Amino acid sequence: MRALLTRAFAWSAALGGAVLVVGAGALLVVAAGERAASEDRRDAASVAAVLAVTTDPDAVRGAVARTAAGASGRLAAHLPDGAVVGVGTAAGDVVEVSTVDGGRARVGISAPAPVVTTGLVAQLALLLLVGVVATGAAVALGRRRTVPVVDALRALADTAGRLARGGDGRVRVDGPPELAALATAITAAADRAERLLAKEREMIADVSHRLRTPLTALRLDADALGGGPVADRIRSAVTALGHDVDRIIESLHPVATAAGGTCDVAEVVAARMAFWSAHAADQGRPCEVELPGGPTPVPLPADELGAVVDALLENVFHHTPARSALTVAVVGHAGWITLVVEDGGPGIADPGRALHRGASGGGSTGLGLDIARTAAEATGGTIHVERGSLGGARIRLRLGEADSHHEPASPRAWRLWRGRRP
Repeated sequence: MRALLTRAFAWSAALGGAVLVVGAGALLVVAAGERAASEDRRDAASVAAVLAVTTDPDAVRGAVARTAAGASGRLAAHLPDGAVVGVGTAAGDVVEVSTVDGGRARVGISAPAPVVTTGLVAQLALLLLVGVVATGAAVALGRRRTVPVVDALRALADTAGRLARGGDGRVRVDGPPELAALATAITAAADRAERLLAKEREMIADVSHRLRTPLTALRLDADALGGGPVADRIRSAVTALGHDVDRIIESLHPVATAAGGTCDVAEVVAARMAFWSAHAADQGRPCEVELPGGPTPVPLPADELGAVVDALLENVFHHTPARSALTVAVVGHAGWITLVVEDGGPGIADPGRALHRGASGGGSTGLGLDIARTAAEATGGTIHVERGSLGGARIRLRLGEADSHHEPASPRAWRLWRGRRP
């Protein structure tokens, strides 16, 4: 910003200085021309004064030689007898004079004096130097006057960076009233966002704790079912639900989530698919899982990535018919780990809206895709909603590999849904 302002000041000061230098230089040239013409007239008048006293050629020749115009060969005296003293003609400025013997003599300047002289060049050079110095002083003064503005803009930019990283958004700047008002608005917006986030955490905590009572009753009922694969599957589902509620409650505490961590995407997907594959088999749903042989580390805790996998698969089981096919794949390439969940259902009618929490439509809150998008962006990646080869939706989650130092996706967006294949 400071460099931009400096260039602007430099161009403005240079333009103003050029106008002043050119104008002052033109005045100097005009003044020099008038001064040279005045000197020529004075030389002609001095020779005319000698002719009024005497027409002796030697005396007139001495008078002509003593003038600057005569020395430069531009002045000539025409005597009454037709003799010419000096060099040149009387075609230019002519001064007529009456001689002592009653005759008429003429003194003429054949060419004007040169305007560009050593003195004029020196004056123009001094004027140019003054213009350059004045331009530099104007730029330095302008930079000094913009220091508060640049400092205020830098403070606002730093605050915006902290907000993007989830930090404090409070800022106070000393600068122009407009920037101070902008800082106040940013602080107010940050405070409001913090209050809304706290309210959201409080609401989730309340809902999660309210789930405790029916969840306990459901666990007791599941224990009363006795043995058998169906009873075991119900007890496993109740246990997984209880763990999910525990993770939601724990995630509300900033200290618990600040530690971060890494996990292996293939291992997390394999662990979660042990549960979801059994659920798919119970529905008669074809289910394929493709996992790579090598490590696939991402900078996310295993619980957080497991919640992402559960959210995506829960969407598939909730919004597609029971016997719709399901494919889950993990691919690592060029510093990115891609998690793909594809189904054979009807697809997503409005993917842009589906990725906005609370406005998904189709009987969904959009919470599952919002959780997945947030996790992907936390690693510098993106989420893409596409049509898959099975005919339904394909959710492609692009996660930045651990220790790859990916920049945040810009813009943080998604690929829009393409038209249904014929």
